This record gives sequence, C-alpha cells and structure tokens, in this order.
Amino acid sequence: MERGTPRIQGEQGEVHKIFEQGPPIICLQDVRIPKRRGNSVKRELQRIFPHYWIHITTAQSSRKDCRDRPYVFSVLTALHSACFPKVTQIRCPHSRLIKLDIRREIDGRLSITQAWTPTETTFQLMNIYQFVASNLMGQTDMWNTTENWITKQKNNRIIMQGDLNFAHPGCQWDYAQPLNKDIGMADNKLEHFLSSTRGHSYAQQEHTWKGKGCQVALDHVITWNYYLPPQVTKPNPTPHKKFDHNQIWTQLPHLDFPKLAIPARTSPPDFSQRIDTVFFKQHVDDWKVRIKTQIQGDLDKNPTLQALADLIHKEQEILAKEVRWLQDKAWKARRRSGERKEHRNKTQNTLRQRISLLKAALTETAPLQPKDKIKGATLKAMQGLGFLHLRPTFQKLVSQHDRWKALLTEEIIKAEKLMDQENLKQNRRDDRRDIGRKNEIFKHGIKGIKKITGNTTRANH
Repeated sequence: MERGTPRIQGEQGEVHKIFEQGPPIICLQDVRIPKRRGNSVKRELQRIFPHYWIHITTAQSSRKDCRDRPYVFSVLTALHSACFPKVTQIRCPHSRLIKLDIRREIDGRLSITQAWTPTETTFQLMNIYQFVASNLMGQTDMWNTTENWITKQKNNRIIMQGDLNFAHPGCQWDYAQPLNKDIGMADNKLEHFLSSTRGHSYAQQEHTWKGKGCQVALDHVITWNYYLPPQVTKPNPTPHKKFDHNQIWTQLPHLDFPKLAIPARTSPPDFSQRIDTVFFKQHVDDWKVRIKTQIQGDLDKNPTLQALADLIHKEQEILAKEVRWLQDKAWKARRRSGERKEHRNKTQNTLRQRISLLKAALTETAPLQPKDKIKGATLKAMQGLGFLHLRPTFQKLVSQHDRWKALLTEEIIKAEKLMDQENLKQNRRDDRRDIGRKNEIFKHGIKGIKKITGNTTRANH
C-alpha cells in the first residue's frame, strides 16, 4: 500500500512509476485535479493501467492563490482489481451545522471506498487530505465528520491513510519549543480522535515533510479492527522537488492480499475501440475545426520509412485525442443536464426568478405605517418596472395603490405565459433531438454493420 502527495498536472511520469510497481492500494493527496479534468484524467489512467479501479474526488475553494486562481483540493484512490474484484464509492454525510464552503471542501479532501477481496473480506478505505493546522474550524469539522462515520461502522475493517497535517509526540524535529499554538492544538485533536474512535496508528520514525529548516511526520496510516506493520518512508526522487511530502509504504498481509500475478501496465488499446462512431458522425465539423491547426504534415523531401511511420502515428494520436475531448465534453454536458431539474435552462430560470419576485412584491402591498420602509422585493420590482427613479415618499404611495397591484398581477400573467411557451419549445426541441439521435443510430449503426458484413440482400418473407 502506497500513499503520497504529488501533483498530477505536469508530473504524470512520477505518478505512472507508482502505478507500474503494482501496489494493491494507492492513495494520493493534493493532486489538484480540477472538476473539468477529473473525468479525462481518470479515463487516461485507466487506459494505461486497466487493472486499477480509480476514484477521484475534487472540490474548488472560494479562496484564491497569489495568481488569483481558486484553490483546488482533490484526492485520488486506486485499487488493484486482482486484490479487489468489487469496489464501490461511498459518500460521507455531513452535518448541516457545517458551513457550506467547508462541506464542499471536505467532499474534495475525503474519499471513502468500500472494497471486497477475493476471500469476501470487506474493507473500507479512507483517503484523507486534512486541513492545515491554521484552519482550526476546518480540521474540527473534518475530524467530527470522519468520527461520526467510523463510530457507525461497528466491526468493519477500516484503513485510513493520508496527509493528516499532525504529528505524534516526538515526531517533530528542529521546531521551536514550545510549539506554535495552532500546531499544538492540531496534534491534540488527533490524539483525541484516536482515543475516542479506538484507532491504531504507529508513530513515524522518519519525517515525511520538511520546510524552513523543520522536519515533521505528517502522513500516517490508521486502522480500526485491523492491524498493519509499521510504515516505511520513501523519499521522492531529487528531480521532483515539487512533491513536498515523501511516500510512505505499508506491507499488507498475504492472507488477505495475495501476490499479484497480473502486470499493472499494459500497452495502450486501439483508439478506435474507444471512439463512438455515431457521435463522431454528428460532430465531424467541430472535429475538423479543432484539428485544422494541429496537423502539420511536414516531411523532408526524401523521408525514411521510420520518419513516415512516426508522423502517421503522431497524427493518429492527435486525431483520436480531439475526438475523445469532444466526447468528454458531451458526456459532462449530459451529466449536468441529468442533474438539473426539468425546465431549468437560463431563460426559464430568469422567468422563474421574475415570477417569484413579482409574487413576493404582491404580498407586500399591505398598508405601511409612516415610519415603515419599503421592503426589498417591492424595491426590486419597482426597479424592473421603471419606478425606482421616484422619491421614497412617492414609492410608498405607488406601492399601496390599486393600480400597482393590478400591474404586478398583469406582469405575473405575462411571465407565466412566456414560461409555458419556453417549456413547450424545450419539450419539442428535446423530442427532435431524441428522434434525430435514434435515426442516426439506425442509419449509421445497423445499416453500417450490414455494409461491413456484405449482407445487403433483403430477406424473403
């Protein structure tokens, strides 16, 4: 079992080396995979290492870095299918008392996977990237979330591994004494977490992170109802100084995890097996636009056979890559469409908000006292209907007039009629798209197969 903290972006070679060694469990933290790239990164890793189940959780923070880009928190969990024939991803529930920003960030920092070995032994694997010590509220909410989950599992075998941003007593070197208040509180929270959940963890003998002349063991493996030998720290190669944490390796019992006989890496499959021909036919114009500037085709006057073969292979990879990019984009659009409620495009949302605002303003037409102020919904409705330029005194008079109530009622009826028209247009558009898709499948699927097999004669009935 391996865990570490690399960056996927720009450092794929080091990540591939970890996969090539074929460990049963791989847990990576702080891989910084944006949501828009999560599916493509997962698919690319599974294409190169098809024997791994890969799960990626990612979340984007409202905070921004020095380049004015939002922070991205994500973890990657990979399980070898020879050791875990069946795997399922579990979402950890949160308390409603936790702030929305922290709940979203926890979704990217915590991944829980339930897996079954060939001997039908069930494990729950938790890959965690804890908040930094200075974020006391985030750390507390993370520990409470995981503690509530673990206490409900009773006798299940649980393995938690990750960057916990804390250290056992005596696992900090060259730090000023006494320790910073935030660091001391973070260490105490972990000890309280271990005692309250009855978890088992070994104190690291070597540091897993160093910076500013200090060294500390921040990465750990904790188990419940299961025991593992002490971890071994493996330093990262010198060329990869961007990896600010070392890797830690743990040996797994052979009774539960037999030695793997299947190699972790295989040759990449043929691209044609992963391209949807029906989708390609529908989007061939978009594909031509994307490859127009990428296909060079420059060769020497007398090219060698090897140079010609390399150029053909390179261009084939470019062509297939662009098709997969279009398919990935369409898949995301379909996923977002499926997650949205019915009749929720931009125009419909605008009309829905307008109707809601006008109805709220209509309920605020009760007589006002001299000291009362006009309420927010009425002010926004006046702004939309052109009455905001009036003085507050005249605005009060307008808001209590019968003509104002009639105007609001009339505007609500107009907006509801527009909503009905937009819903009808959307239903017809969806029907045409569905009919076109089925016709395309029939035309280029069934008839295409008949052409390939040569069966063009009609059967006699």
